[in-house]
Amino acid sequence: MYGIYIHVPFCIRKCPYCDFYSVAAQEDRMRGYLDALGSQICSFPPVSADTVYLGGGTPSLLPPEAVRQILDLLRSHHRIAEEAEISMECNPASVTVETLRGYRAAGVNRLSVGCQSFQPALLARLGRLHTAEDAVRTVLDAREAGFDNISVDLMLGIPDATPETTLRDAETAASLPVDHISAYILKICEGTPFADGVEGIPDDDTQAECYLTFCGYLEQQGFRQYEISNFTRGGKTCRHNLKYWNCGQWLGFGPGAHMSNGEDRYSYPRSLSRFLNDYGMPVSGDPLRFFSHEGTVDAEEAVILGLRTDKGISLKEIRGRFGWSPDERQRRFLDQCEKAGYVSQTEDRLCLTRAGFLVSNSILSELCP
Repeated sequence: MYGIYIHVPFCIRKCPYCDFYSVAAQEDRMRGYLDALGSQICSFPPVSADTVYLGGGTPSLLPPEAVRQILDLLRSHHRIAEEAEISMECNPASVTVETLRGYRAAGVNRLSVGCQSFQPALLARLGRLHTAEDAVRTVLDAREAGFDNISVDLMLGIPDATPETTLRDAETAASLPVDHISAYILKICEGTPFADGVEGIPDDDTQAECYLTFCGYLEQQGFRQYEISNFTRGGKTCRHNLKYWNCGQWLGFGPGAHMSNGEDRYSYPRSLSRFLNDYGMPVSGDPLRFFSHEGTVDAEEAVILGLRTDKGISLKEIRGRFGWSPDERQRRFLDQCEKAGYVSQTEDRLCLTRAGFLVSNSILSELCP
């Protein structure tokens, strides 16, 4: 089964740390985008899909009727499973309980709320438009609007963050009616304002303490860590993201979107103007001609992505698919990591522990030189 990713490239204002492609939200741009998106969706041969993910940007800048239009078009052209997971990211600054009800009625059944933090000072450092109260209200409104699968996104390693503020964020998140929590350590990306210099970034030891504090508290509250940065309560993993970590198949629509058929990866340019030009009218011919070939899925990618999850990798499966297995030097290295508490291994399966997640780059550099 495929997944389908829709990139909605609009924001009210770009956050200073964000490297995802987005442009200012303008009504004429959004109308043109929806028309071009429909053309792109219909240009690909139909696939069977059991997940749809609207990401961005800020998908919640689209009105519910536009989201309904997108989902109806997907269902009319592709085979979307009846029990499909249909996720949408939303920003607390751009939704009300009424719009949330509209998204639920349109067919969205999983909501990912971009909270980032529940600490006012940390939200200010991140340049967020919403308040801590807005974030809490949005989660409660989403439950009232009928969503029974809600995720919140948080960030660790924010400028001026400490283990104490991290614990408070974990406590607030776990106290809300949420089924899933994502918590990513802040990454400074080239081309963002943060890359020009930002003060107060916690050092490596403090970030490690923040991460372990966060993970430990969520575990106490019944959340299972099923991926380096993702936690679920009640078994509600993000089925769409698992396709990425398992080197699965997905179509990607919209400017800046990526896709994979399980063997090759492709990307569309990060340009709304080109997107409007390429798909401004019905498209015929090879639908991939506007995409760039980003490479072939190989053993290195399968190892790097698979080791992000708590299930790790099956060495037998990777050997059968890619012809790769650890050599003698790498096996000795893994034995040392196991003694240090960084990996768990059996004859066939290799997993990182929580401590191993923290030093995963070092471990992967030995396995995937």
